Order: sequence, then C-alpha cells, then structure tokens
Amino acid sequence: MSAQRNAQTVRDFYEALDKGDLDGAMALLTDDSVLHVPGRSTNTGTYEGREAVIGFVVKAATLSQGTLRIDVHRVLADDKAAVALATYTATRSDRSVPLENNLAHVITMRDGKIAESWLHSRDQYEVDAFWGE
Repeated sequence: MSAQRNAQTVRDFYEALDKGDLDGAMALLTDDSVLHVPGRSTNTGTYEGREAVIGFVVKAATLSQGTLRIDVHRVLADDKAAVALATYTATRSDRSVPLENNLAHVITMRDGKIAESWLHSRDQYEVDAFWGE
C-alpha cells in the first residue's frame, strides 16, 4: 500500500472517531488489530481485536462524559507504518484539572488498515493521574 493511502486511512480513522462513527472506525482496523496503551491506570494494557480497540475508545469517552476530543496535527506515513501527532483533551467531573496531552500514535499498517499501534504520551504521569480510579 502507498504512503498516501496509509496516511489517509489514519486520518479517516480519527475523523470517524470524531464523528462518533464507531463502525466506520472499526472498518479501518484489521480483524486482529492490537493497541498497546502504556501506563498505570484503568485504561492501560494491550487491547487485542478490533472490538477491544474500539472498546478502549468507548471507555475513555464514557469516563470523560463525552468530552474527549482529539486534534490530529499531522500524519506521517510510508508503505508499512504511520505516525499520528495529536493533542487530546478531556475533562472528568471527579477531577479538578482537565487533561491536555500531546500524543504520538505509532502504527503498523497492513493492507491499508491499522494492524498494531502504540500510544506515546507527552506526560505519562499526568495521563495516569487523570484516567486512574
């Protein structure tokens, strides 16, 4: 697959999430897609399968009472991988401080779909404190 197609797939994935189109986002993941989320909070771990990956997003949206927003600044891609550079924000009623975090989403692509990915946050301690119980 071409670099342009892979970059567009990643953009389309985030656009679908932004619109709440979970089926559209899920269609851009391979059946065996894996998401690795670092840290020490309730939403960290390895999510295997596209339903689990989308479940991670749903959980984050639920915990933030629908305030989770992701602003993708740039997508870099070649024929095998992509990186989305983004800022995401969220608030929680049980937290005094909203979260604003810079994120690098590193992605392995397969056949034009997201196959495996890793989230890398600017401040993992801040992220853990925000998402933790």
